[in-house]
Amino acid sequence: MERFARRILTAVALVVLAGPAAAQGLPRAERGVTSPTEIETKLPPGYIKEFGTMWTFESPPLDYWKARYGFAPTKEWLDHVRLASIRLPNCSSSFVSSKGLVMTNHHCARECITAVSTPDSNFQELGFVAKTQADERKCPGLYVDQLQGIEDVTEPIQKAITSKAPATQVAQRMAAIGAIEKSCGEEAGLQCQVVTYYQGGVYSLYRFKRFDDLRLVMAPEEAISFFGGDPDNFTYPRYDLDLSLMRVYENGRPYQPKDYLKWSKDGAKEGDLVLVTGNPGSTGRLLTVAQMEFLRDVQYPAQLSSYERNLAILRELAQRDEQTRRAVENDIFSLENSKKAVTGYLSGLQDSTIMAKKRAFERDFRRRIAADPKLKARYGTAWDQIATAQRELAALSKLQRWYSFGASPLLNVAGGIVRIPEQAKLPDSLRLPQYRGRGLENIKNAILGNVPSEPEQDKQMIQAFLTQAAKDLPKDDPYLKAFLGGRSPEVAAEAAVNGTKLADSTTRTSLLEGGSAAVAGSTDPLIVLARKLNPIAMRVQQRASRLQDVASANAEKVGQAIFAAYGTSLPPDATFSLRISDGVVKSFPMNGTIAPYKTSFYGLYGRSAEFDDKPPFKLPERWKAHRDRLDLAQPLDFVTTNDIIGGNSGSPVINKNAEVVGLIFDGNIQQLSNRFLYTDEVSRAVAVHSRGLTEALRKVYEAVRIADELEGVVTARAPAPAPVRDTLKRAPMPAPSPAKDSATVKRK
Repeated sequence: MERFARRILTAVALVVLAGPAAAQGLPRAERGVTSPTEIETKLPPGYIKEFGTMWTFESPPLDYWKARYGFAPTKEWLDHVRLASIRLPNCSSSFVSSKGLVMTNHHCARECITAVSTPDSNFQELGFVAKTQADERKCPGLYVDQLQGIEDVTEPIQKAITSKAPATQVAQRMAAIGAIEKSCGEEAGLQCQVVTYYQGGVYSLYRFKRFDDLRLVMAPEEAISFFGGDPDNFTYPRYDLDLSLMRVYENGRPYQPKDYLKWSKDGAKEGDLVLVTGNPGSTGRLLTVAQMEFLRDVQYPAQLSSYERNLAILRELAQRDEQTRRAVENDIFSLENSKKAVTGYLSGLQDSTIMAKKRAFERDFRRRIAADPKLKARYGTAWDQIATAQRELAALSKLQRWYSFGASPLLNVAGGIVRIPEQAKLPDSLRLPQYRGRGLENIKNAILGNVPSEPEQDKQMIQAFLTQAAKDLPKDDPYLKAFLGGRSPEVAAEAAVNGTKLADSTTRTSLLEGGSAAVAGSTDPLIVLARKLNPIAMRVQQRASRLQDVASANAEKVGQAIFAAYGTSLPPDATFSLRISDGVVKSFPMNGTIAPYKTSFYGLYGRSAEFDDKPPFKLPERWKAHRDRLDLAQPLDFVTTNDIIGGNSGSPVINKNAEVVGLIFDGNIQQLSNRFLYTDEVSRAVAVHSRGLTEALRKVYEAVRIADELEGVVTARAPAPAPVRDTLKRAPMPAPSPAKDSATVKRK
């Protein structure tokens, strides 16, 4: 296997991905490939740039780091950084003080900011600063997980897969994973998760400590955290303070972590090595060509159509009144962000260069497997099996898309309530994929939890769903006929939602606890509709499920083959698990000029002025009032070549001393295609600069207490203000202006 691996590495990695010039021995500068250092040509064998740098903590690339940067972290350094890096349910974050202060993005704490707002103080608009510890406000339902232990559990999981039937293989795998997680979870206070790497080539058991008492400490106004709004989203230059600070409490007191990231006095400058620790959500660099083509031609276009349909409804609802606007603003933000992200992913798959490289890699890799009889017998048919399954899924995709309960949030709940009793009776291998293993229990918990519902929103979503379905499906389609019942989409939507009690948690609980009998006897209009639709939908969903099992079982073989050839010299695809990515602070060519590696407060005020201070370039009032306090030359945002994707939001950017130099909040539009093949010529991660962050805290928000805590400043409480850190002369800071309460400023 080692000889095979070396043959693959030299022939495929160097020729197929790096290009013919690599095989000819040309210097990288002559090949037009940008490189952070002159020693990149000395990198250890096996490294392939296009597979990126989302390294796991269990397999850090020590030889690669040393060769490329002269960077040789110790085990203690890596353990410290791992323990300081914590995960929110939807984002990344980190401990940044000895008193449990947690740093993440504003958009990662949106639900908390909305939840702690008061009827007359919308902290999304006004911003929030806790003047004292007593003013810090609890975030309902929010938690962070700290990765405390990692164990390789590949062998017992792979040994548990003995069947030749794809559905049974998937069930055996999930059963083995579930058993390991259950056994681990019996340890007091631990959350356990088996993480799949290399599509099944490796399995790691992660043990987390969960902290479920988080309190909001500081959040800027949305107008500055998302300055430039959707037009600037996924672009650069940027001028955002996309920040939220929370604090972990334990037993009613601030938690005192042993491991936290200290603050850099100097921040980051061009050419610096920087590392990003966080939880990238999903990449597809190990996908087969057939899987990528399915995303390009089927899945992504359908997702974008759905986003557009629901965004139109939510935007209309947001115009009605302030209460409704608040209720839907987080959904609008999420959908707009997802729409732009998927558009970028799709553009990558439509890039002929990316697809040509992927096809060449796959073709050559398969040819070498076919040349070895043992490897051919084990892995040789996997790609063809996946391609066949994907073609059949594509043919089924239109029915699968519409034969669902995804028309609205409450219909989705109704579908879950109807399906749970029947799925629970089936063996795991015969259930729909989302109900297997812990899935059934997870769906139950989601139904029993908070289900935000606005009846008018559900009606409009169902109506829009039916209107589009009627265009895509034939008039005599059984699902459409059952849903409409001879009525117009508008009337059918009204009938489905009027009178439903599913927005009430006690009703949902009663139906779930009552099981099949309660579901069969329910007269709730949405439950009645879901009972009618379910038998028709299940025939399509079960067929799709069998095809997905075939693709999944064979994707595991592909992953095993790639891992057998390359080992950990290639990082696995992102799985919303903790990674560490290396990169450098670096400008890039843009529109015939150069995008600067950093932006400044000068640029922020200039961009606002150039758009006449109109939304989304309108500055909050306190930013206008306090402009003269700022050192406008201080850096605000900056860019790096680090390998990130959705899920990395809130990731700390650190230097080799494990000091915070920035906070990841976005990537430029060119970076989105890195989902499938990593490049760093023009793609960049975008971060808030540490110096700009504390500059704003001290001089705009008068949050000296918080800035001191971040910077580790120990000062006796005295009437004199904290010293100004820059050397420019300026007028003394005026006293804080009075506000309605200690945590808000007056409305604009």
